[in-house]
Amino acid sequence: MAIGEKLWEGKGKSGGPGFIKSIDMSGVKSVYTWTAEMKGMGKAKGVDGNLNVTGLSKMPPKGLGGSMDQGVFMTMTGDMAVVKGMALSKMSMDKKPTSVGLWSMMTMSEKLMWVNDTICLVTFDAVDPMWMEFMVTIWEWT
Repeated sequence: MAIGEKLWEGKGKSGGPGFIKSIDMSGVKSVYTWTAEMKGMGKAKGVDGNLNVTGLSKMPPKGLGGSMDQGVFMTMTGDMAVVKGMALSKMSMDKKPTSVGLWSMMTMSEKLMWVNDTICLVTFDAVDPMWMEFMVTIWEWT
């Protein structure tokens, strides 16, 4: 398997501080939200829209963290798809945090029907260490 073509890219913004669910020896569990304006390219060219995501993350005191995400992608033309997946985050003291995930999408829209058979590789690159702004890129995983 390999990374296929780039489908979307955009700049995301955090919905503010996350809601802390629990804290224990294994780390902090929290709920977070974010939005991004996405620009389509490749087979998604012209399919621009807004992505709204809610996630549940677990961040250990240091090292790798994980999250489960779900969200809605609304295109500028009124089409809609839902997204669901998971991601792993890497925290670093000397670099900005990064994250990579696998998502699936589902829609009833004729225009977006091709996403029902697509596995997406999603990359996140933080603009700041607190994830208030970040770059998000969605690739087709072939």
